[in-house]
Amino acid sequence: MAGQGKSEKQVTQGGKEYVDRTIKILTPAFIGDPVFTWLLHNYALSKHEKKLDQLFSAFFTQAALNEAIFLEIADFACCSVLIQPGKSVENPRTLISAGLFPALWNLGLGPFKRALFEYSNGVEPHLKKALTKAELKKHWYVFIMGTAVDRRRQGHASGLLVHIQDRARKDGCPIWLEATTDTSRRLYQKHGFEVIGDIILGKGKVGSDGLPKKHGEGITIWSMLWRP
Repeated sequence: MAGQGKSEKQVTQGGKEYVDRTIKILTPAFIGDPVFTWLLHNYALSKHEKKLDQLFSAFFTQAALNEAIFLEIADFACCSVLIQPGKSVENPRTLISAGLFPALWNLGLGPFKRALFEYSNGVEPHLKKALTKAELKKHWYVFIMGTAVDRRRQGHASGLLVHIQDRARKDGCPIWLEATTDTSRRLYQKHGFEVIGDIILGKGKVGSDGLPKKHGEGITIWSMLWRP
């Protein structure tokens, strides 16, 4: 099975000190991604990069305050935010420290409402369907993973994913994630992830690319699971 071997590339991890570098890599990497285009579809495309930077700042700071592990491989060729078993980014006690209110001022309520309610509510039934009660309380969650634009197709994402799987294999906990593109879904399937189901978001408001579209078909994401 793919993912059984060790990654040969250098992987390092950090916490809050990795937030800024992770934002710098992932903001350009996710420009045009259907999910983030949908989250920001009320803004002109010319503003998406700045708004995505602000959104990531709030999300990643919140993750860091809740003990997320920030991983990178080959000097940030690819990086990931990994939520530890038993932890969650949806912790109301850290929202103020994460800068939610300034982010709300800069971004408006729309992106946060779509992320925290529409997205989360779409994923939750799949989680409950696929995971046992014990696994619901204790599983790894790949909050996000992406490769620097100028370092794609060099095996960095696979290397980092192998590292994450090795980590999960040691404690026997499953890994949960959502693939947001066909390309990422195929990568995860190559490494043994199973598609639990698909989720349509923004139907009637956006097209498959996440851009505004009257009576649009919406975007598709895939809930995926890997067990050691």
